[in-house]
Amino acid sequence: MSAASLLTRMRTRRGLSMNAVAALAGVPASTISRIEAGKIEPTVAMLDRIATAIGFRLDAEVTESGTDAPFVAPLRRLAEGSPDARGAVLATFPIVAALAPVTRRAGVRRVELTVALPEALAALRSEDAGPVVSSLEAFASDVGVVRSFTPVVYVTDPKVVRSLRDVSRGSSTVMLLMPTTDNVRAFTREVDGVAMVSPEWGLLDALASPGRQADVARTVLEASLVRPETAVA
Repeated sequence: MSAASLLTRMRTRRGLSMNAVAALAGVPASTISRIEAGKIEPTVAMLDRIATAIGFRLDAEVTESGTDAPFVAPLRRLAEGSPDARGAVLATFPIVAALAPVTRRAGVRRVELTVALPEALAALRSEDAGPVVSSLEAFASDVGVVRSFTPVVYVTDPKVVRSLRDVSRGSSTVMLLMPTTDNVRAFTREVDGVAMVSPEWGLLDALASPGRQADVARTVLEASLVRPETAVA
C-alpha cells in the first residue's frame, strides 16, 4: 500500500480533515495534502509520526494502537510552545481525546469506588501500586472532592490490585485503573504528597472518558480557552 493510500485510509477511518490531521501531528496541512496526492513520499519516520498522532501504529496493516500515544505530541507542544499558541493546541483536545478513549486502552480495569478517593489512594499505595491521579481531579490539583463521574487512576499493574473490587451490577461509583506508561511518568508531578498527571493530561483523560464526564470536561475546556488558569469549581 502506498503512503498516499495509507494516510488517506487512516484519516478517513478517523473522520478527520487534512487540517485536523496536520494540527494533531504538528506538520503543515500542505504536507498532508501533498502526501495524499502522491506528490511527495514521506519518510517512514514522518508517516509513523502522523499515524501515532491520530492513534494508529504502522505494521503490515493499519492497527488501532490502544495506547495514550496521541496525547504526547500536543502536550509537548504546550510545554515547548509560546503562550500565544496555547489556545490553538487546547482547541485540538476533543479530537485528541477521541483518539485514545480511556475504556479502550490496553489493560484498563473497572473497579468499585466505595470510599473517599484519598482513602482508595492510600490503599493502593499500601499495595505498592504507585497510584497516579488523572482526570478532573488532576486538572483541579485536588483529590479532596471527587469531581469525575468515573475517576481515572494509573497504577503499575491493574490486574494485581487487591484492595479494590471489580465492578458489579449494583456498583454506584466506578473508578478506572489504567496501567502506568512511560508517557504517564513523563507527565507526572506531585501535589501535596499525591502523584498526579499534569492538568492538561488530566483534562484529556476527562475528555476521553465516557458519558457525562466528557461533557463536563468540554465545559472546563471552553472556560480554559477563555481563561487559561481556570480550574474545576
